[in-house]
Amino acid sequence: MTSSKQNWKRLNSPPSSLDRLLGLDARLSRQLYLPPESSWWSRARLVAHLGDGPLVFGGLGLVYSLGWLGGKPQLCQASLLIALIVLAVMGVVTLVKFGVRRQRPWPPGEFVTFQYDAYSFPSGHAARLTALAASVMFFDPLLGLVFGALALSVAAARVLIGIHYLSDIIVGLGLGLLIAWEGITLFSSLLP
Repeated sequence: MTSSKQNWKRLNSPPSSLDRLLGLDARLSRQLYLPPESSWWSRARLVAHLGDGPLVFGGLGLVYSLGWLGGKPQLCQASLLIALIVLAVMGVVTLVKFGVRRQRPWPPGEFVTFQYDAYSFPSGHAARLTALAASVMFFDPLLGLVFGALALSVAAARVLIGIHYLSDIIVGLGLGLLIAWEGITLFSSLLP
């Protein structure tokens, strides 16, 4: 079959299940976007940046400091494990972003600092913060809940300002949770 016949056949065939799902995802995401002139957009923009890489590692510093100041040496010791889990998440997210190469819903502008940030799937912010929250929760449930609330807030803000689709966020949250769970499970199995 020639190339033009293949293209004609593809263009005239019904959309696949994946195409329909991606279309639904795009429509739902667009309904949630805040207009940039909205006063809520600037607030959401600020929250969306709270999951930036350096701030996540600042969160790790906070975990260590709270452990040290609160007399919880296990929290201080856990900081290294949590950092490794967050780094693992960053690696997996980068591999998936380059594998999928899904373009962002809107031009990302200030939200792109590295080339792989040009891609939206999955959300690295959602994945990093969820991994941080889930890992911390194993050692300090209350602090883990605080980070969990932050993760959900950042994830929602990234959809509201239009730099992620809902599916980017959902998969990012799931990846962060899965990798944190696996990391903590592996760590627990190594304990005497």
